[in-house]
Amino acid sequence: MAELPADLQALVDEQAKARVAMNVQGYAKFLTPGAVDSLRASYSGIPPRVGGYEIASIDRQGSEYIVEVNYFARDDAFAVRSRWGKRDDSWMVVHAERLWSEGQKRTGLLSKLAASVLRRLAFLRR
Repeated sequence: MAELPADLQALVDEQAKARVAMNVQGYAKFLTPGAVDSLRASYSGIPPRVGGYEIASIDRQGSEYIVEVNYFARDDAFAVRSRWGKRDDSWMVVHAERLWSEGQKRTGLLSKLAASVLRRLAFLRR
């Protein structure tokens, strides 16, 4: 497994801790618009509450790093894979997706509907 530069390691941990704390702004501040779109496309429901995380894998591809983070919910665990790259001298997630294991239950209709309504309400509050 590759190692992250110290500054990127700190940001990956900060983002994961924000996810555990359900701090949406703290998590999203590292996402480019393209990463927001790719993450939403991979998981359209309300994200589950999580109690912890671990970095599962790191892969370097040129100047970018692919980081897979496992998040642990009460009854389940799931992974998010993010591709980090430099944008204007700052590390940002340029692509992110929730990974699904075989047989893992997908988002239900009510969760998708609630997420859609909550996204619209958040947009209107801006």
